[in-house]
Amino acid sequence: MDIDSPPAAFPDPPASHHTHLNLPSFSASFPLPFRVLFLVGLAQLLWASNLHILYLLGLDTSWILDFRDTVAVEDVPLHALSAEDVGDEPPQRESPISRPESKTLHRSLYKLFAIYTAWVGSGWLIFRSVTGADQQAMENFRWFVGLVAIGAILGAFAPWDGIGIRDRAALKRAVRRIFLPSLAAPIFFSDVILADIFTSFAKVLGDLWISSCQILQGGITRGRVAQTGFSRYFTLVMVCLPYILRFRQCVLESYQSGWTSTRPLFNALKYFSAFPVIILSAAQKSVAVDVAASKGLTVQQLAEMDERWFGEHRLFRLWLLAVVVNSMYSFWWDVQMDWGLALCDVDTWIPKKDSRTSGRPDLSLLGRIRRLFSRGGPSISEHQRSPYPTPSPSFTQLPQPGLPTSPVTLSSSSSSSKLAFFAFGLRPTLLLPDPLVYHLFALIDLVLRFTWSLKLSSHLHTISEIESGVFMMEALELIRRWMWVFIRMEWEAVKMTEARRAKDSNGAVLWEQKDGP
Repeated sequence: MDIDSPPAAFPDPPASHHTHLNLPSFSASFPLPFRVLFLVGLAQLLWASNLHILYLLGLDTSWILDFRDTVAVEDVPLHALSAEDVGDEPPQRESPISRPESKTLHRSLYKLFAIYTAWVGSGWLIFRSVTGADQQAMENFRWFVGLVAIGAILGAFAPWDGIGIRDRAALKRAVRRIFLPSLAAPIFFSDVILADIFTSFAKVLGDLWISSCQILQGGITRGRVAQTGFSRYFTLVMVCLPYILRFRQCVLESYQSGWTSTRPLFNALKYFSAFPVIILSAAQKSVAVDVAASKGLTVQQLAEMDERWFGEHRLFRLWLLAVVVNSMYSFWWDVQMDWGLALCDVDTWIPKKDSRTSGRPDLSLLGRIRRLFSRGGPSISEHQRSPYPTPSPSFTQLPQPGLPTSPVTLSSSSSSSKLAFFAFGLRPTLLLPDPLVYHLFALIDLVLRFTWSLKLSSHLHTISEIESGVFMMEALELIRRWMWVFIRMEWEAVKMTEARRAKDSNGAVLWEQKDGP
């Protein structure tokens, strides 16, 4: 998962080691605060491209995310909404549901990204030209970096009319619902997506706090260094915060279902499994000291030996176990639950024994495992769109309102043997154009979930310890989340189309409530 590995407890390595990797030059040319701002901008661009590409593929992203214009009146004056913001028809205060057109969602986001890039990029260029990568000059002008960051925050949350007013208002409402949820208010799918994106910013939030301390107290040229005293614990809180919010969201989702849906609780368990990784990671600072003492060495001598594996230490083994459990469970949930694929199904890899011939259920070990993890067995495969549960996926051909007119349909009766071959571990209805995309994204997701293994290899440890390596891994996590969003929203569209058949006695769609994003 996107959690820091045990922070290095060693002093700086000798100058003779890896002289081609120059830490000070990277920090001087690209200080930590600007790296945080860059990653925020990258997330904006990736999210805009998510909405743009899904729209080009024919998916109604406004319907999938449950965006509504009717609630915008509390934050946005109607006269301030441009025709591009609201689509062909202006929002009405009394209309039951008024959604912005999907084709307008990414346009304003691209414009906001351009403004953000111009502001932050200009600030970085000015900072570079004024300081000239001189450490003392960078320390003297660190107030300018804070000014750039404050300007970006005000641009996102200040109530000013202009480009992206609807998107900025929707972001403020979504953040308010995530941080201060109501026990009775529904949890919208857009809030779930945003909260999951927050979890990909776990490391970045820790860097944000470190950057704030460096701007206020100095040390902007030192790069990403561990904090001491109270600040160290606050960094830990910042890293845990996205998982706390998502964990609470899952518990609230189950509460709103009257505790009848177990899927949110199993989902909450996934986020809860991140806490042992974070806490044990922070506790690893004592591992190097203990190992060095047991060998009669100093920490400096242990560092010169390039010793990076502390498997004999109990705390290290506990951390490694927590990482394995969290990474494997998170990957399984991504593929099985969030994407609806069968790549992790027991039936996909082990042929199912036909119990109808014997008239008795399969009581073997494999049979019990199959019933536990197959789609038809546990209630955790039920999807709940709070506060109303939607039906479990039945993997049948769906009607197409709001979806592409020609989805890729994979089935055992397909006339194309090639298509059937690529359908291994997928599902019958696919809305992305090529089945290979699902396999590719699953493979990349698995690799990026286990990038922590690079930090356990002594000959590769510098990749994760230098500043550029940490920055690269943070950027890769955002790219992994970008890929995750594509299939997550596509799978949600498939389920929503199926659930659209289920209506209440008045003929209203179950999830069409008056309030929304």
